[in-house]
Amino acid sequence: MPLERSEVIRAVIVRTCKEFKCEDGIIIRYDDNAAAIIDQKGNPKGTRVFGAIAEELRELNFTKIVSLAPEVL
Repeated sequence: MPLERSEVIRAVIVRTCKEFKCEDGIIIRYDDNAAAIIDQKGNPKGTRVFGAIAEELRELNFTKIVSLAPEVL
């Protein structure tokens, strides 16, 4: 997937080091920050996702990213 320098792209944040508190009181924190690059329709441009992602992406209708992930927390 070629990207040019200074090109503006759309992405979805799938992991953050900052704590995220769920509605049920659980606090989720990851070791690194990660994003998935998407097109204008919200479909991922890549074909692989490494590492776990948050379950809230399913509620935000990013089901194709969720299906590519090896683990959903």
